[in-house]
Amino acid sequence: MDTIIRGQLTNYPVRFFCASTSSSVEQMRTIHNSTATATAAAGRLLTAAMMMGMMMKNEKDRLTLIVNGNGPIEQITVTGNSRAQAKCDIRYPNIDVFVNEYGKLDVGRAVGAGTLTVIRDIGLKLPYNSTIELVSSEIAEDIAYYYAASEQIPTVCSLGVLVQPDNSVLCAGGFIIQVMPTCPEKVVDYLENIIKELPSITTMLKNNMTEIDIINEIFKKGGYDYKIEENISPEYYCDCSYEKIEGILKSLGREELENILKEQQEIKLKCHFCNKKYDFDIGRILKSLKID
Repeated sequence: MDTIIRGQLTNYPVRFFCASTSSSVEQMRTIHNSTATATAAAGRLLTAAMMMGMMMKNEKDRLTLIVNGNGPIEQITVTGNSRAQAKCDIRYPNIDVFVNEYGKLDVGRAVGAGTLTVIRDIGLKLPYNSTIELVSSEIAEDIAYYYAASEQIPTVCSLGVLVQPDNSVLCAGGFIIQVMPTCPEKVVDYLENIIKELPSITTMLKNNMTEIDIINEIFKKGGYDYKIEENISPEYYCDCSYEKIEGILKSLGREELENILKEQQEIKLKCHFCNKKYDFDIGRILKSLKID
């Protein structure tokens, strides 16, 4: 079962999130039939969105992360909520498998140069929207840079997806650590040094380390106590429905629907997040609007 824990240091203003998302990323891979490099790229963004979603306060708050690059994958879009439910669209999930000089999946090459856009809909008139240039296109560094540049929150982010030879996901997860402005410099220095010493997140997960084990690995060497404030099960979740999509079609208005009806009686649509297919009778929709 996938898990995300949220907590903070007892005596210092540092908060953290640590996630194991193997099942969710595997579900994403199965839906999109993605190749290994596409799975690694999109799985990292999906994991980040699940942790970032937990930072929102209200049940109806929504988060969207969009990576646009000039690499072959072109675009990855993930939307999520405060309950760590998220869904993903990969524009080109069947890209070639790229491997870097270290024998690792080359996510940076798959994504290419581009931007990361973060949209937070927290019930205001307009959603909060911020776009930054990608600094590495490896996703984790880009998430950390987003927080530093757009929200002035020093952040450490680690994300990883380990794909097996048959393309299935062996393990996936990550952590986000954020330091508030009043945090003593000694804590910041400690975090900078300990992060350099850590094994990769996928190595720790592959070795059956739990989220608590990983947090212990980060903080216990420095003698920092912490408390866990929340432990939830994230999931790959698409909330599309016949009613929602029909509502979008109705919003097109009478003229547009009648123009469609001149060419075709039915519309077949597919959800980009879950691949579920929907068939709509345009004539029936017009009648339901009483505009026939």
